[in-house]
Amino acid sequence: MAWDEWEQLKAGAAQRMQIDHLADPSGGGDGGSGPDLKASQGPWTKASGVAQDLRTATDSGLTDLKTAHEGVKGGTDGFTSTAALNEILPTWEKRLTSVRNECDRLHSALAKTGRVFGEVDPAVAGKMNKVHVGNKPDWAR
Repeated sequence: MAWDEWEQLKAGAAQRMQIDHLADPSGGGDGGSGPDLKASQGPWTKASGVAQDLRTATDSGLTDLKTAHEGVKGGTDGFTSTAALNEILPTWEKRLTSVRNECDRLHSALAKTGRVFGEVDPAVAGKMNKVHVGNKPDWAR
């Protein structure tokens, strides 16, 4: 790879990693050089709900798998398919349990993040509103 090509790849990657090169469609930001950083509780809470729904569905699937497998052994001893089912059941239980537990962890983490965004930003705004600045100079109005 030529040196010039390497420099071009690095420059392209650096540009993709910057968010301040984007134009703010609402005209906000710091004098038009970039968008304001906006965060809200809604997306985090929604994602938390999706993780909880996935956890519930996975747990239900795990229960269904165990229930369905209970009747397999009776009357099918000796069949190759029964041996195969008995062999793969523990791996599926392990996988589904891992997915369920990860969804549970994500649900909690995302819900906590949503609460933080919903509580911290208004608290900081309230504190800032209590700051008395007296007579503002023309440049600060």
